[in-house]
Amino acid sequence: MNIRKSKNGDFLFYVAGGLLVLAFVLSWFVSSPSALEMLDYIGWIIWAVGIVLILLPLFVLHSKGRVEKRESFVHTKVLVETGIYAVVRHPLYLGWLLMYLAIIFWSQHWLTAIIGIAGMACVYLISKQEDQRLIEKFDDDYKRYMQKVPRMNLLMGIIRLVRRKKRE
Repeated sequence: MNIRKSKNGDFLFYVAGGLLVLAFVLSWFVSSPSALEMLDYIGWIIWAVGIVLILLPLFVLHSKGRVEKRESFVHTKVLVETGIYAVVRHPLYLGWLLMYLAIIFWSQHWLTAIIGIAGMACVYLISKQEDQRLIEKFDDDYKRYMQKVPRMNLLMGIIRLVRRKKRE
């Protein structure tokens, strides 16, 4: 889904990207002196889940979204509601949020946490803008999809998917 449609969307996209890079680089230089090793391991698990959520849309949207051969995966022609998109509406953004969370867990430093939270807020706002853009593109179909599938709540998405499958 193409997030670079508006000037405001561009700004948030670049801010969020810059904050992610800053948080990552900063995590190499600062860490809490009382860092908990367990949080470091949890950070790696969160990072792995985030990477999967970032990569899945590439494959799902290319295979299900009727994307032209030389087009980016974001240029879908149809609304995709299967695969990871049956669980969350914005898996790529959720993966991006998890990258921030992983860095916060690795660093365990207040400065990295502040930068990470600011970046996470930007990504959340980007996902809200994306919902508006997709309503314009797919109209009532996307509104119905929004009622069924949460924006980025993975646990709620799994619960709703299981409930839908039981009803079918």
